[in-house]
Amino acid sequence: MSKNYSSFWFDDRKTEIDSILANLDGDDTEVVKVKPKKDHVGLASHKRAIGNFVRIVSGQNVPVKFMSRGDSFTDGKSVTISGNINEKNFDHVVGLALHEGSHIVYSDFDVFADVRNTPKLRNWNLTSERMEFFRNMINYIEDRRIDNIVFKSSPGYKGYYHTLYSKFFNHKTIGKGLKSKEYRGADFESYLFRIINFTNPDTVLDALPRLKDIYRVIDMKNISRLKSTEDAINVAKTVCEIVFKIVEENQSQGNQPDNGSEEQENQEGGSSSPNDGNGTEVDTGDAEMKPDDNAQAGEELNDRTKKQVENIFKKSQDFLDGKTQKSKLTKGDKQIVDALSNSNSELVEAGDIKTGKTPVVVIPDLTQELIDSRAFDFLYHYTYGNDKADAINEGLRLGAMLGKKLKVRGEEKDLIFTRQNTGKINKRLISELGFGNSNVFSQIVKEKYNKANLHLSIDASGSMSGGKLTKAMTSAVAMVKACEMAGNINVVVSFRWTSDDKPVVIICYDSRKDKISKIKKLWVAINAGGTTPESLCYEALMKKWLGGVRGEDNYFINYADGAPWFSNKDIYYHGSSATDHTRKMVKMMKNNGIKISSYFISSGTPYESDVATFKSMYGRDASFINTTNMMEVARSMNQKFLQK
Repeated sequence: MSKNYSSFWFDDRKTEIDSILANLDGDDTEVVKVKPKKDHVGLASHKRAIGNFVRIVSGQNVPVKFMSRGDSFTDGKSVTISGNINEKNFDHVVGLALHEGSHIVYSDFDVFADVRNTPKLRNWNLTSERMEFFRNMINYIEDRRIDNIVFKSSPGYKGYYHTLYSKFFNHKTIGKGLKSKEYRGADFESYLFRIINFTNPDTVLDALPRLKDIYRVIDMKNISRLKSTEDAINVAKTVCEIVFKIVEENQSQGNQPDNGSEEQENQEGGSSSPNDGNGTEVDTGDAEMKPDDNAQAGEELNDRTKKQVENIFKKSQDFLDGKTQKSKLTKGDKQIVDALSNSNSELVEAGDIKTGKTPVVVIPDLTQELIDSRAFDFLYHYTYGNDKADAINEGLRLGAMLGKKLKVRGEEKDLIFTRQNTGKINKRLISELGFGNSNVFSQIVKEKYNKANLHLSIDASGSMSGGKLTKAMTSAVAMVKACEMAGNINVVVSFRWTSDDKPVVIICYDSRKDKISKIKKLWVAINAGGTTPESLCYEALMKKWLGGVRGEDNYFINYADGAPWFSNKDIYYHGSSATDHTRKMVKMMKNNGIKISSYFISSGTPYESDVATFKSMYGRDASFINTTNMMEVARSMNQKFLQK
């Protein structure tokens, strides 16, 4: 079981490892590892989730993007994330994104720039070494200031920060370095190592002169007293005043001062009550401190551990400087991920105990960007000619005919009821008042059909290639056009495929936001491919959009050419288990107030076995008609569509 902070929304599946190809040539064996294929949908889902986290924490719409070749590091305007996100590193990637996002909102980058570009400050002789240390102190204190803001405003996200700190500062290997003989000289590197790791439980406050004083100057427990970037800079200045003096004296003397000799520092002019940068004297009492009694002795590190400490220390410095190494996406991968992300793609689990469960790729919007990205093999434009265009135009023509037959849904009818005891007096019945008849009133009731929601789901598996797919398109376009004419009807059209061992369903038209021109422009790029995930896509759709709306009529129309079939490492969706699952989904839709029609698409006389399977799944809702014959379609639709 995953122990990630985010395991509550991660599934338990492991990333499938690509197979290893072995080529035998005589007695020699050459093993070639196949480069794993990027999970573009997964990356898009991660990007959207992280973007949501950043927006919640920052309260602003901070852009989140993947690091790609040619990109710089954090620019103060957007958050960049690694192009290699998995279950193991997800938490610290989120923590880093939240950290960068909070910087954008709470840090003053103009103040940063002013200070860093100042050649002299407080009459210091700012050598490159001193300036680097000063910059690191500013970054460290500002980091803790802004992270504390998030801790207080969004405590539910602390876990991601803890993971981040554990990677860069609270690592056990860093703890070994803190307790060792390393980083105990009165130099900038040692002070930097000790200061930025104050939060490590193995920190040793007697390891360097006046390290306790610096600890109290920063005063991590009361970091919320710092209200601005300028406040953080002032504290950094105070820390630097202490460290610069000690390092300068050590360099002039050519030896190491006595570690932890705060009294000696005070005699030489150092203050036991330094200013915290905000004009407040800091208590230097050590009642709270628990120094290591063996701090001076320390442990000797072997070469391997010493190298590990150095590597993590270098990474933590890069972190402070906003230069955290992140895996970069290629231009092509980034294009695909961005297209999927902009289409709001996501993974929705579907299936049951009998079939197994698997994630379904659900994409709420077909866009030109998605087509151009070549994210899916079944979305592309033909180089020469396209029978889809003819099918779409024919659908629009037939839809105009069908629309005239369905237009009644948008009309109101006046139903007059006479001889009522209340209402409007019927003049023709006034004469009957003298004969004891008081029911001389009429009532007019306006009869109107409820608003309707129609979802058309089209099987676009490989077996639908050629005439079957164009026939289904023609019929679907005709219905879209007819409903537009009839009014009072919302229409959504989805296509379903499989790709990279996942079922895929894409919303290719939604009358609530799309114009029919979108169909003419984009549907020509829709092609058949893959196997038949059928009700796996139904279930994913139901979890996202499908469901009965009170006071409205809801319809689901399916186009398919046979039995469902799909399999991957998680699921075997075939035979009775698949048909049973389909029946279950059909029943579930009906229980939610959805009326169903399922059209069998055939290029000729269908096999009896296919017909039997189709009927077993959809029962009385199965239709075996010519879906491009509008008279047959109208007759079929009126059985459901115009029912009160």
